[in-house]
Amino acid sequence: MVRGLVSVAAVACGIACGVACGSADDGSELFNDTTGSGGASSGSSGTAGSGNDGIGGDFIGGGGAGDDGCDKVDFLFIIDNSVSMQDQQTALINSFPGFMATIQSTLSAGSNYHIMVTDTDDWGRCTNSNCQTGAMSADTLCVAPANGYACNTQFDACDKQIGAGVVHPAGKGATNAPCTIYGGRRYMIEGEPDLAGTFACMAQVGLAGHPSERPMDSLVATMSTALNAPSGCNAGFLRDDAILVITFISDDPNYEDADGPQQWYDAVVAAKGGNADAVVVLGLTPNFDGCQDGKGPPKGSHWSEFVAMWGDHGLEASVCNLDYTQFFAEAVAIIDETCDQFTPPT
Repeated sequence: MVRGLVSVAAVACGIACGVACGSADDGSELFNDTTGSGGASSGSSGTAGSGNDGIGGDFIGGGGAGDDGCDKVDFLFIIDNSVSMQDQQTALINSFPGFMATIQSTLSAGSNYHIMVTDTDDWGRCTNSNCQTGAMSADTLCVAPANGYACNTQFDACDKQIGAGVVHPAGKGATNAPCTIYGGRRYMIEGEPDLAGTFACMAQVGLAGHPSERPMDSLVATMSTALNAPSGCNAGFLRDDAILVITFISDDPNYEDADGPQQWYDAVVAAKGGNADAVVVLGLTPNFDGCQDGKGPPKGSHWSEFVAMWGDHGLEASVCNLDYTQFFAEAVAIIDETCDQFTPPT
């Protein structure tokens, strides 16, 4: 069942238009295998911010806030940066402009957003040692691409921290340049002049990540007090008076994160002051028929278990269908209702 101010069909049309206007069409079919009870640029590198939370007004030019519900949304995208993820990263980047345009036109609240990208490891394959020896395929994933950019460039400590916002993707298939982010943080804020272009720079995390993908370890780290403290890498990203929308995308069916779905859930709820209703979780996973090898049974049930824990606030779809329009259309309806029902802490 679709909830919110617009139907899923109308939202899907808006997202598809946004994608068509902003990026190439890969010609893939619109898919419908979503599950869950929540409704059918380069420049100087960003650094940790001061934690200033005084962000208001129109980020993308949306409507003003109402008397009830949220007027702030924190978007977190956790993107698998392993060697098999090029097509999926491209599909996500292509979906983003239409998704955000539809969020802007659908939510009755104001358009005050934080948007951050993290990947699924700390420093991946492009360590100094691997660059020198070629171990872990670093010769082809780190040394060769972009004249060895990932091996010959200075990166700061936050660039090597799991759960920190990605602002300088490097390696094969990555941006291989620092992303210019308005405000100097490791995430986008109100006033970002090139929303789609900056997201594309951040989200092109590349293929040189560690072969053991750990999106939930990244999530737990992103939620941590240490990374969100005034001196932390993600200073000021999480706001008590905002809803949190988590999107994670991975094609890995293996269970390589620490702990389990309950611990991941608890970490997110704790970071939101105990309010699980202030969170939306969107998963693009391989746990669908034929996703991994074209014929095998679903794999990656731990992803589905985690998404299902969020009830009406969770939505899962196949990562293998490279048109994410319908998925984000259904997500908008969930986000809209979550926003409408949110009561900010006093």
